[in-house]
Amino acid sequence: MSHITTLIPAYKKEHLGAVFLGLRRQSFKDFEVILSDDSPDDAITHLIRSGHWARLTDGLRLTVVRGPKNARRNHEQLLDLWGERSPLVHFHLDDDIIYPEFYRQHVNAHLLAPCCASVSQRWLSHDDGVPAWTLPLPDLITQCEGHLLQLDRQELFASTVAVCQNWLGELSNMVFSLEGARAYPRPPAHDLSYYALLDIGALLSASASAPVTYIREYLGVFRQNAGQTTHDMARPTHGGRVGFLAWVTYALAAWRDGLIEGPAAAAAIGVATKRILQHFADDTQMAAFFSILETQAGSMEELYLAYRPFWLKLLDSHPGTAHHVVTEFRSPIPA
Repeated sequence: MSHITTLIPAYKKEHLGAVFLGLRRQSFKDFEVILSDDSPDDAITHLIRSGHWARLTDGLRLTVVRGPKNARRNHEQLLDLWGERSPLVHFHLDDDIIYPEFYRQHVNAHLLAPCCASVSQRWLSHDDGVPAWTLPLPDLITQCEGHLLQLDRQELFASTVAVCQNWLGELSNMVFSLEGARAYPRPPAHDLSYYALLDIGALLSASASAPVTYIREYLGVFRQNAGQTTHDMARPTHGGRVGFLAWVTYALAAWRDGLIEGPAAAAAIGVATKRILQHFADDTQMAAFFSILETQAGSMEELYLAYRPFWLKLLDSHPGTAHHVVTEFRSPIPA
């Protein structure tokens, strides 16, 4: 069987008990956990030290480190701490739930066929964590009768980037291979990449090495709550701009890489732009993007060349996304 490293970019303490319980109840036991504490005043570390979750963490191979106090950098720091020590990697967010067979099913998927990542279906819930609904799936999934389905890179991009939809889910319901985790996108320095959205961007980058295996079984819950970063995406913040512009970036990068045709890329950019206008029409920092579209939309090549410096400048304008910011290595704190 394959060893797993579980990476928890922790910020909120409210649901960590359910996270630890889900890990402790896994039928597959060959995993270790690294938790990077990004909470204010290191509150999570203090709770762990005091034994607040002792009954739930007992038996877990848990290492706790101090986070960099930035969500994106926290993910990068965890990958650096992982250091390719295991063949499989799982980002477990601090408010999601995995079921007891989650790791066993994902390990089996990786053993049955090489893949850059395995992705399982997940329920959505309100703050209580009770499964309540799901999101629509594309025809290539609903019309499949098997338990496992492998998506090649063309299928992945056609069903996500070309239609500006992430139907696959969040990092919590994905387990990456070593090669897939190596490809995890960091802030780019010179060109467009699939960096921006932490979950779908990671899959798009990883798919260069192998297909994505989709597991047609509900093995976890994605919790919807007011404290989520996604609830801030529609506001005129740096994270909101990056999140909405991500689909424009992905469409142009996919066109450059020959993964979607020019008309499909143009259509995707149109969909993404309509969404941007709904939320950022009066945002002065988006004015440069609208100007690029007005002057360069007639040619994909010209649009690509004009958009690239705008995107790189936007990323470099914030320490959370700037390519030149190096995550400080944090020494482990005994749990």
